[in-house]
Amino acid sequence: MKAAGLESAGGFYDVERTFGGALYRLQDHLARLYRGLEHSGLDPGMAQDQMAELTTQLMERNVPFLEPGQDFLVTQVVSVSPNVEASTEDGDPNGGEGSVNIAIYCQFLDFAPFALSYGYGVRVTTPVTYAVPPAAISKRQQSYPLMSDAEGNITECQGGNFMFVKDDRIKLPDRSNVLPGVSMKTVLELAERIGVQVDEGDYTAGDIYSADEAFVSSTRFCMVPVATINGLGIGAEMPGPITRRLQDAWIEEVGVDFVKQALDHASGAGLM
Repeated sequence: MKAAGLESAGGFYDVERTFGGALYRLQDHLARLYRGLEHSGLDPGMAQDQMAELTTQLMERNVPFLEPGQDFLVTQVVSVSPNVEASTEDGDPNGGEGSVNIAIYCQFLDFAPFALSYGYGVRVTTPVTYAVPPAAISKRQQSYPLMSDAEGNITECQGGNFMFVKDDRIKLPDRSNVLPGVSMKTVLELAERIGVQVDEGDYTAGDIYSADEAFVSSTRFCMVPVATINGLGIGAEMPGPITRRLQDAWIEEVGVDFVKQALDHASGAGLM
């Protein structure tokens, strides 16, 4: 990923989370980071395996600080400091843009922003919609914009991948139009494991209105159900049966009930 701001330091970054203090799918996240660096022509001066080793060492030193029920978010940032004197002729592998800085850090995972989403779902809105009732403002539900391509086909949510379910089949927006997340990859692997078929193709907001259920996947919360699309409710259960089965399979894989973990924190913080 590439983004500006404090988290990314204006460079390329990726973020993993831990389950019970253990890093989850570190190599998958780093592979995505290094694909972005390669595409940009930015040489981090460090091999992916070395980045993984340093990240693992960082975690080994910080895991003792975790209290029961806590977990970490872990971030790797690769950024460039301007250096007007550097040049390609001087041997600068990044074309004279400046020196490369690498930061690896961890922070306690804050469950408060998304904990209630496991039960109440999240609200999804599209920039251009049919005439539908406005979504009611709710303090218990996060809101995610769902983006679309030039032809009006849905792509991904800001900060996560979007999928919906129709007739017991997962509908996945064309991956050539989205940034495939590691959590999305996990969902697809779990779907195969539990015997749920996946259809990949072009879908519009209109297709979602008749969906049986929908969900957003992301590193921090793994996956949360969608309650409404442009103010219209989705499904009769929250979460829907396939979303729940996928969550259960994920929980079994990592050995941590991340739904209960988040809700316990929400309860302790007086959010429920």
